Amino acid sequence: MNGTSWTMLLFIGLAGLLVGAFVVAPVLEDGGKSVSEDSAWRYETIYVTGSTTVLPIVSECAKKFMLTYDEPIVSVSGGGSGTGIAALIDGTADIAAASRLPKSTEYASAASAGVELIRHEIAYDGLVVIVNPKVTQGLSSPLNLTLEQIANIFARQKTTWNQVDPSLPNHNIFLYNREPGSGTRGSFEEIVMEPFGLQISDDASIVSSNPQMRQNVADTDYAIGYVGLAFIDETIDAVWVSDDGVTYYEPTNENVADGVYPISRSLYMVTNGVPESGSLIDRFIDFVKNPKGQQIVEEVGFIAIYPTE
Repeated sequence: MNGTSWTMLLFIGLAGLLVGAFVVAPVLEDGGKSVSEDSAWRYETIYVTGSTTVLPIVSECAKKFMLTYDEPIVSVSGGGSGTGIAALIDGTADIAAASRLPKSTEYASAASAGVELIRHEIAYDGLVVIVNPKVTQGLSSPLNLTLEQIANIFARQKTTWNQVDPSLPNHNIFLYNREPGSGTRGSFEEIVMEPFGLQISDDASIVSSNPQMRQNVADTDYAIGYVGLAFIDETIDAVWVSDDGVTYYEPTNENVADGVYPISRSLYMVTNGVPESGSLIDRFIDFVKNPKGQQIVEEVGFIAIYPTE
């Protein structure tokens, strides 16, 4: 074989190696997994619906995810934890956003539909009891209430503020509650009401989201309600809470993360079974749990449960 032939064979061999390297080279994604550039998930669409508490997390993560990867679509809507879980069970959603664990009735409905509810914990949250600023007028310190006092207020065992504490106004207490199926309501009932064998009064006015609860409490004299930690602002007053009547804790990210604030919970995304590896559902949940997603969790006011860097 002459020199020209050897040169041609060497060139062809090197070209083949380069092409082979290009074809099999993995693409490293934010979740740390290796996938080929043309993976099917890049062209899929998923639907996430449910908790208005979890909505800021999934909305902002979806925006960032779709800015990072042009092709996949993550469609997000609210409606409440119960609505999200129901949509997952009937197949109209791929992921349910939930601010509570699924109920036994929901597990039963899922089983009958051949659906397996799998929880993916994505953040921590605190529930904050909020009052209209007129309640705290004249106080030199934050309003301190025990869990039992809060339960008594929402059960209508106390109907005026000065019955709760003589230093508070002699005005009727106006109650706000969340709609049935709300994960925030379910968590509030479980943590605050059930330990004392009480139920929230039926005459409480119903609102359907955290922002609406905050707005109504701010606008209604002597009102009380509750919201997720990320929804408190200067228009309402946040109550400091105690479970022993001795130490009262401010609702802050730090106190929730330290486990001392009494009204705390986990936030979830729920899927039908374990997501198929490499699917868009799998990729998106990984994104929410990875450092970029957990940074978003903190940016929108919640507490990250995985590393943020």
